[in-house]
Amino acid sequence: MVAKKRQITGSVISSGIVLGTSRIVWQGEVEIAELPIAASKVRAEIAHLHRAVQETVTELKELRDSAGEKMGGTIAKIFDAQLMIAEDAEFLKQVEAEVLKQRRNVGFVYSRMIQETVRPLVSSNDVYLRQMATDIEAVSSRVLAILSGSEKCDLKFAPNTILIGKSFTPGDIISYRQRKAVGFVVSKGGLNSHMALIARALMLPVILAPEGWDQIPGNCRIVLDGTTGEVIVDPSDDDWTKFQKKKRKHGPSTLTKIKRLTNFPPVTQDGRTVGIGANLSLSGPADALLASREIPVGLYRTEFLYLSYGGFPDEQVQYEYYSQIGQLFGQAPVVIRTFDLGYDKLSTHNIWPDEENPALGWRGIRPMLEMTELFKTQIRAILRASTEGSFRIMLPMISDLGELELAKKMINQVKLSLKKKKIRFDEEIQIGIMVEVPSAALMADRLAESADFLSIGTNDLTQYALAADRLNNKVARLYNSLHPSVLQLIKLTVKACKKHGKPVSICGEVAGDSLAVPLFIGMGVDLLSINPNRIVDICRLISRIDSERARTLAESVLESGSIKEVKDRLTTFSLAIAKK
Repeated sequence: MVAKKRQITGSVISSGIVLGTSRIVWQGEVEIAELPIAASKVRAEIAHLHRAVQETVTELKELRDSAGEKMGGTIAKIFDAQLMIAEDAEFLKQVEAEVLKQRRNVGFVYSRMIQETVRPLVSSNDVYLRQMATDIEAVSSRVLAILSGSEKCDLKFAPNTILIGKSFTPGDIISYRQRKAVGFVVSKGGLNSHMALIARALMLPVILAPEGWDQIPGNCRIVLDGTTGEVIVDPSDDDWTKFQKKKRKHGPSTLTKIKRLTNFPPVTQDGRTVGIGANLSLSGPADALLASREIPVGLYRTEFLYLSYGGFPDEQVQYEYYSQIGQLFGQAPVVIRTFDLGYDKLSTHNIWPDEENPALGWRGIRPMLEMTELFKTQIRAILRASTEGSFRIMLPMISDLGELELAKKMINQVKLSLKKKKIRFDEEIQIGIMVEVPSAALMADRLAESADFLSIGTNDLTQYALAADRLNNKVARLYNSLHPSVLQLIKLTVKACKKHGKPVSICGEVAGDSLAVPLFIGMGVDLLSINPNRIVDICRLISRIDSERARTLAESVLESGSIKEVKDRLTTFSLAIAKK
């Protein structure tokens, strides 16, 4: 019987293209029956629990140390949180008490009490509490596997194994990668989950497919297209060949491609240098290589610090983290964005209000301007670390001049405080803003007077300009950063920066779109900050572009009245480049 190809459309958690063989992994599915035990066996049951917990603690410490070596101390903090859960003395005492009281086997009692603990967390509106539930389940599944005797199953993967499961813990991602797994399909998780952050740091493709994931059979050919979110099950030979070509087109691994990169920064055919930077969220295997090639960081997101600590880390923790970044990148500029937090993606911690529409609510710079001490703590840490490298500070989601001036006032207060204490910092550190709200683009002329640089965040700018949630599949067809209205907002921002002699960059996903790059060069954008896996391809593309022809292209495109017109003109230009 010939297998029939099926296609499942999910969302990209971590990008990349892989082809391989599926393998089903059922985590946390251990069932332990309820069994009565004699009074004489109770102590033995409790001892069994402590042995299982100790084995789990040992394994988690090994994973933490491995993560620390490969990805830095901040990633390792995820495992510190799980260690605290595993060693929760109060919870373990409660389990012991229930075993003594009920005279039931410890595995059953432990499992039931974990379920009671997790149930309200899973249904919480608080993202932090839902992440805590995931961590508790990750720890308990290890303990239960040991208690049930099923932990001895040593999974040995064939080359190019793609794992399918409900979810994978950070430890799973690390250990399965060591066993040569190349990609994952999951039914649970999100862009800001610990699993997702580690997968991206390790450059492992992950696709979230809540519908259809459980219909994927084991031991079948499968393709994960982490550029589109497609999962192809039992692809035809033609499809297999097509995706092999697509993967080859993307070239070898990001690290290999960056190692081979020549002539950086890229120069157009007519001699114009175009800035290229990297978007980073946390420490990963590419960082040292980017630093060695003196590739700047156009956007360094700091939210992972919050995620890994389950709250706002203190000044010293942040200072040490930023110092490591500065020491690594040296004099290559690193643009550090201050916390871009909101109820929709991080913990409330009794701070965030319950919002019906978080995307339009208390997020970005807004909460930081009210939680002044938290904001100043981050600024102090960045300033103290600024002597270690070449830092710039970027403020997210500025919507008017008042917000920028208030933020700058607070930064100046921190500077004055450090001077009084004779603490060194870069007194000339630049302060820039992200243009991701239409009002900021419309006010770009005034904002460019006050800011040292502007960076256009096209992801949010697009969704706000088009009133189309970029994570909502129902309006996905409306969300397009090449919409003429979005391009006009970009034009306004670039024009304002040119008028005031301020640098302007684009740091949204479209900055790495081969179709759009000639347009942005023609519009006069100074720097494109992109995912590291796009750097080499975009550099090569820029070397084939004539900037004067790109300027003519931009004039034409900016007269377009529809996305189709924009794409048609960009495609024609792209095809002409390809023929050279």
